Amino acid sequence: MPLVEVRISDLEDLIGKRLPLEALTKYIVMLKGEIEHVEGDILEYEATHDRPDLFSAEGLARAIKGLAEISPGLRRFDVREGDSEVLVDKIDYRPYVACAIVRNVVLTEEAIRQLMQLQEKLHMTYGRKRKKVSIGMYDLDKIDPPVYYKAMPKEEIRFVPLDMERELTADEILRLHPKGIEYGDILRGKKHYPILVDSQGVVLSMPPIINSEDTKVTVKTRNVFIDTTGISLNDVLQLLTIITTSIVERAPEGYIETIKLRYPDGNVITAPQLNERHMKLEVDYVNETLGLNLSMDEVSRYLAMMRFGTSRRFRDTIEVIVPSYRLDVLHPIDLVEEVAMAYDYERLIPELPKTHVTIGSIDPLEFFSRKVRDIMIGLGFQEVLNYMLSSKELLVHRMRRKAFQLVEVENPVSERFSVLRDSLLPGLLYVFSMSKGYGYPQRIFEVGDVAIIDPSKENRVREERHLSAAIASSKVTLVDALVVLNSLARSLGVPITYAPPSGNKRLPSFIEGRCGLILLEGREELGVVGEIHPEVIENFGLTVPIAAFEINLDKLLMTYEKIHAS
Repeated sequence: MPLVEVRISDLEDLIGKRLPLEALTKYIVMLKGEIEHVEGDILEYEATHDRPDLFSAEGLARAIKGLAEISPGLRRFDVREGDSEVLVDKIDYRPYVACAIVRNVVLTEEAIRQLMQLQEKLHMTYGRKRKKVSIGMYDLDKIDPPVYYKAMPKEEIRFVPLDMERELTADEILRLHPKGIEYGDILRGKKHYPILVDSQGVVLSMPPIINSEDTKVTVKTRNVFIDTTGISLNDVLQLLTIITTSIVERAPEGYIETIKLRYPDGNVITAPQLNERHMKLEVDYVNETLGLNLSMDEVSRYLAMMRFGTSRRFRDTIEVIVPSYRLDVLHPIDLVEEVAMAYDYERLIPELPKTHVTIGSIDPLEFFSRKVRDIMIGLGFQEVLNYMLSSKELLVHRMRRKAFQLVEVENPVSERFSVLRDSLLPGLLYVFSMSKGYGYPQRIFEVGDVAIIDPSKENRVREERHLSAAIASSKVTLVDALVVLNSLARSLGVPITYAPPSGNKRLPSFIEGRCGLILLEGREELGVVGEIHPEVIENFGLTVPIAAFEINLDKLLMTYEKIHAS
């Protein structure tokens, strides 16, 4: 979770009131933050990853003003239509840009430090180290609109990058500037680099690497121009909302000004898009979930303390207005959590349930999985454990599988952990690729869960428990895998047979003619077995043959229980 550092004096200036340290720390904890360190005027806290509006003092102060009931209710922003434009060129690998203006800001050195901190925290989390989204802030009075977002030949790009004194070429920036060294791989190899320039050719920045020294924000800046660029329009607009609504907290007499973005396809987008969302919340739902007996007025008050608005009430239902910067509120249960936070979790009295009390026991699937593990270890295999999160590169491309639908993570930390695995076997091959220096033969297995798209399920996903095992050796063949499978089946007392793949049951990860389907009781498909295709072996940087199998333990357990029950 992001570690945020603020000055208590600056935070209190934003709140508009001096608060005891105990009160400040209590409010941060109520917002699901964790106090890491307090020394003198410096306070460090850990913010939850789903609250980017709390990654700096501005958003934290806004939230505390609600909890302390200094300024409860919805934070309304003064948004005015502007006449500035950004003309967008076609940049295939980074096509989206969104911009906004905040006027009449009042900045101090600490204010600038906070905004830079917010920018970097967003870069590291939601921006995926600037690959997905990057942010820039500039002194508007040093810019002559309109602004152009375009791709330029890298040889033609020259400007003084931030915190340097001399002009550099684009490639020099990637080679010499600290940010170029850190993030240069995003652009390296491209012939044209994205650039933001004004009508006079003054460079604002070379996204996503570095801003220009000529347009940097200082304590003398009164009007701030903001840009976000990236590969997803939705993400670009969302992060523009976070940064814009934070900067405007530094403008007590200021306002937000919109900008028109003219895209090459003729589409015109106005940004920022500070659209509030309306959600319905039933008071009975709140009380049933929290075990309380709150009135409608009390629920409304607690929502106001969390900076939500309410527009209508009817019967048992409140219509809640969710501010644009609250990206984390997706379902009424999120609003229930907000009520609990304002009520204060410490006031909730735990109690044992009056009904439906059960006695805990080991789930049959877990008991069965342990038995399978013991058998595999007895057969000479070593257990490995991989993450359930994986990547399309690993699951699809390296395995010679055709593209298909996987459960994807909306905001992954990295491409390496962007989807949920649907098979254990790619993970075993990855382990082989990491341990190829330890000699052969190697015999490994994993028992773990996979996630498969299933429209018939309520959440459209079916979880299964699988067993996968693989043998890497210069002399291994399909027979070795079959021997292990037959030994496993005999140990469990479960009959299995084999059948060649046909029709839509082709197995591209295995050698054709050296693989097959595993059948349970001669009819139900249990899994696959075979020799791994040479192309797959090469994709993982391996040089020895591999035989492997993967089976569904959920199905195997059903047959096991039926046989042993009788």
